Amino acid sequence: MKEALGENKAKYMRPSECRSHMRRTLAREFQGIVDGFVEAAKKGSCPHVKLATELLKPIRKGPSRKKGTATKYWEMLQREEREQEQLKKEQLAAGQDL
Repeated sequence: MKEALGENKAKYMRPSECRSHMRRTLAREFQGIVDGFVEAAKKGSCPHVKLATELLKPIRKGPSRKKGTATKYWEMLQREEREQEQLKKEQLAAGQDL
């Protein structure tokens, strides 16, 4: 192909092209990879069995994204309001005790 284009230099892939190429290759060969993995695990390969058990564990993900500034501010205002209400209740209770 390079000869047809008249290029003599090797063309290097960009990182995004490398990732895309890897994803396409893995997607194309995925069933064979899984089959080989299962066969090795059945034969008692310890690393394959360990990896299989790790893959079967549920994935715990944190929150999908961090709280925004507006949400943090809103929560702070609500917290302050609750604290003020609690302080008023304590003051009323202290006044009734006298």
